[in-house]
Amino acid sequence: MEFNAMEDAIDWLKRHRQEILVGTIVTAAGAAFIVVSAGAGMLVLAPLVFMAEAESPWTGAMCEG
Repeated sequence: MEFNAMEDAIDWLKRHRQEILVGTIVTAAGAAFIVVSAGAGMLVLAPLVFMAEAESPWTGAMCEG
């Protein structure tokens, strides 16, 4: 989802909180956010940069059979 202003994103989230999925990426005012659950049914837009790590142990998809 993409919004031109942060207020528009917050307003949309308030009206559609039952429809939005945790983990959804939202772009508001040129910045990327991820929807996270803060407990008690509250959703929070967290800046996506906080979810990134400088050195991640993740090397790609793994499949065990």
